[in-house]
Amino acid sequence: MECTGLSYIGNKAERGQKRYLAMAVRLEFLPGNVYVLTLVGDGEHRFTPQSIPEIMAALDKVEADPKACALVTTGEGKFYSNGLSLSLEDRGSKENMQLIDQFHALLKRILTYPIPTVAAVNGHAVAGGCMVALAHDYRFMRADRGFMFLSEIDIKLPFSPGMNAIIRCKLPVMTYHKAMLSAFRYTGQTAVEAGMVHSSPSDLQSTYQEALKLAKGLASRNFDRVVYQTIKKQMFKAEIKELEILATLEPIVASSKL
Repeated sequence: MECTGLSYIGNKAERGQKRYLAMAVRLEFLPGNVYVLTLVGDGEHRFTPQSIPEIMAALDKVEADPKACALVTTGEGKFYSNGLSLSLEDRGSKENMQLIDQFHALLKRILTYPIPTVAAVNGHAVAGGCMVALAHDYRFMRADRGFMFLSEIDIKLPFSPGMNAIIRCKLPVMTYHKAMLSAFRYTGQTAVEAGMVHSSPSDLQSTYQEALKLAKGLASRNFDRVVYQTIKKQMFKAEIKELEILATLEPIVASSKL
């Protein structure tokens, strides 16, 4: 892969935990004024109190570059992301609430990002991982491997208002109901049919290349950032308000007693 810039943001705080370990954020600046943000490592690419700030720092770096005209996100290995590293034993903990608030901020950042965003879903995108993909402007998912789904109904964890808002605004009504209430596992092809993703290329490489092709085409138009972001904020005004609601203990504590 040709690139003109490469940087890593490491996640040293998670090195000792197998499931959440080895997640780093890699940034590449490619010809055509497109940045590619990759979640790298052999783990599940969970969103943690350490990894979310790393992703936000990478988004800061892209936004600070006046040459950046589009962003592609993807993952390395089996997972795009397996969601948040919430403690299901103590669902109403202060740490869980703080992590949800961090996650809301990440969703809002991607939803209102001032340049076009394209998710190249390389593998499983579960729960919070599915929500992050949905927050992008465009989504591609490989056809030969991986599922996108919302597992919350199975793990007895209700959606926060902000999470619900992201899902609701990006999915057709029937898909929204099915995804939320059944934890249906969408493959690339069924995700296209359900309106969850825009395209499902045959394999990993073609998924990345198709996402990059779209990103480069959008980047070539060099949209005015202020106008682009303002339109997004107008489109998602209600969802932004819900993402700004702080996480509360009550619904999560209640669910833990089921």
